[in-house]
Amino acid sequence: MRVFRARTSKTSFVQDGKFDGDRPSSPAIGRTRLALAVFCFLALLGATMPSAAADLDDEIKELEEQQAELKRQREQQASEIDVATVETEELTQALEVWNLKVNEKESDLGMAQAKLDAAEVRYKKASAEVAIAEAKMADLKDKVADRAVNAFVGRDLGAVKSLNNREPKESTRMKTMVGEATDQDFDIAEELRATRSDLAVKQAQTDAAKQQADEQRAIIEADLIEVEKARDRQAELANEAEVRLEAELYELAILEERDAEVAEQHKAKTQERARRIAAARVRNNPAPSTQGSTKYPTADQITSIGGFWVHVEIADNLEKMLAAAKADGITFGGWAYRDHAAQIRLRKAHCGGSSNYAVYQKPSSQCSPPTARPGRSQHELGKAIDFTYGGRTIGSRSNTGYKWLAKNAANYGFYNLPSEPWHWSVNGR
Repeated sequence: MRVFRARTSKTSFVQDGKFDGDRPSSPAIGRTRLALAVFCFLALLGATMPSAAADLDDEIKELEEQQAELKRQREQQASEIDVATVETEELTQALEVWNLKVNEKESDLGMAQAKLDAAEVRYKKASAEVAIAEAKMADLKDKVADRAVNAFVGRDLGAVKSLNNREPKESTRMKTMVGEATDQDFDIAEELRATRSDLAVKQAQTDAAKQQADEQRAIIEADLIEVEKARDRQAELANEAEVRLEAELYELAILEERDAEVAEQHKAKTQERARRIAAARVRNNPAPSTQGSTKYPTADQITSIGGFWVHVEIADNLEKMLAAAKADGITFGGWAYRDHAAQIRLRKAHCGGSSNYAVYQKPSSQCSPPTARPGRSQHELGKAIDFTYGGRTIGSRSNTGYKWLAKNAANYGFYNLPSEPWHWSVNGR
């Protein structure tokens, strides 16, 4: 019977879902296991989250260091370029880098000035509080001196001695007066001590504010030097970029008259560069006027050599170069001199009217479309040539005509404008 009951009991445990090995489990044990599992999960989560956060902080710090290094390298490259020989695109990029640098330095200067202003306000306020505390100290010292004199002459002491000779009511009143006088002495001394301590604090605050103001003035002086250096370099790059841009724009104007197809190929690039230069141009630094600054050639100074109208100064060299090219099987065509009156007409149409500023001074990048100022091209002097080869404008450095010029033109005093394979002049502009 006991065996049967044991089996029945054991079977019932299984059927009730409470059998655990040979022993039933209680609800309390289940809750304990659940709590343990939750605790372990939270512990694991707590262990991994700080690690993940630390990894993220490290990644952010690494990225910031990489960005700072790239910025340093760009500024270094922009500082080292030779504005006379660098490619136009690289010059434009350097101008953009220095424009950002100037903005950054000016921002630093503004922040330093704001800190100086705040430090000076603190200094003035602390100085005023020191003056008030010193006046209070002087007043309290006078009161202490008065009390000391009164005590010395015995006025208060006499009042105390006379207490025994007075009526009870009057004696009580006198005791009260003496007590009040004693309390006043104590209050004055305590107030003097507190004022002296407060004055020391105020003086320390004043000294600290003055030191901060002096430090900010030194920072501002250093920042001003850096800003001026950055502005000078920015102005140098901006002026050179403007000269390069005007040369390109002038070439574009000629091409639109002579070779519309090549002009269209270069138009978008030139106008985009004009936009970038305008965005990075030095503020409050208008381009110098070209009116009267260019000595245009007279009619007898322009002559025709091999179909090119050029200044007599370069006629001999050009003739020799064309002959040398022909001996190598290269025949060039193209154009050279262009009357500046044509450029004046374009400036009036594109730059806002016929005023002296619009025609001769307004930056070319601010015209619509961008248009070079008169007097900025060697074509107007008869000292620049745009070459064609095989009846087409030399549009790339892979052109046979360009390759010959790149190898030989310098021997005859002609140099290429880097952004324009077809354009050669006495100074490369």
